[in-house]
Amino acid sequence: MRHTVGQRVLTALSQVALWIWVLLAMVPLVWMATTSIKPEGYAQTIPPTWQFQPTLQHYVDVLQGAAATPFGPLLLHSLIVAVGSTALALVLGLFAAYALARLHFKGKRFLALWILSTIMFPPVVAVIPIFIMAGRLQLIDRYLTLIVPYAAFNLPLVIWVLRSSIRQIPEEIEDAALVDGASRIQIITRIVLPLAAPGIATAGILSMLLAWNEFLFALTLTRSQVKTAPVGISEFTGMFGTQWGSLTAAATTIVAPVVLMALLLRRHLIEGLTLGAVK
Repeated sequence: MRHTVGQRVLTALSQVALWIWVLLAMVPLVWMATTSIKPEGYAQTIPPTWQFQPTLQHYVDVLQGAAATPFGPLLLHSLIVAVGSTALALVLGLFAAYALARLHFKGKRFLALWILSTIMFPPVVAVIPIFIMAGRLQLIDRYLTLIVPYAAFNLPLVIWVLRSSIRQIPEEIEDAALVDGASRIQIITRIVLPLAAPGIATAGILSMLLAWNEFLFALTLTRSQVKTAPVGISEFTGMFGTQWGSLTAAATTIVAPVVLMALLLRRHLIEGLTLGAVK
């Protein structure tokens, strides 16, 4: 009985601590959302003003480009780059993960560990070489210049998530399909894809989030034609100060799709992240 009571108390304290941590993590998001609907001049009041007439004027200014580049095209550029790099990483990662999970060849373990080790590679060190290469190929300010590097840097994470998902699929199912005359491509498309859906969703979400929020490569490799939303936010800070209303409105338009996607796909995200944790 004492042991049961102690477990309940420990569980309750853990839940309280977790909720406190969640509320603290929500403070920047709440501040950003409230500041974006405050009238001009209310953002920098000390102490903060919580009684005000909400306005959507900052969102109108951001989308129409009253204070900087119109944000609508920038969001479209970010969407194209994020979807393109995620699709490329998933296609390449699925075949690589299947080979590492199912095929037998010399050096497979070393190759898998090498792919995992590339996650520790800091992308910042590749900015200058990629910039020089893109300049010589006249690919500056092109979608491809962002899609390929983003997919390359997300590929190790995608491979390892999908590898864990594929290894949870019983090999007997694939053996039966091979006996029935199915090819490897048919096995991947008709068996692996449906059964590994949670892992694919998790890898896709994580890859898309990293591409959607990336700033350094987008700042270096773009000018105006494919400028992404994170780069556009920097335009609201200048030598004469920061436009807090427009900046927070632009930031909210970037964060909102991410939060919405995570809420809608949270079941697949949790299932894919915990796949393989319990044998």
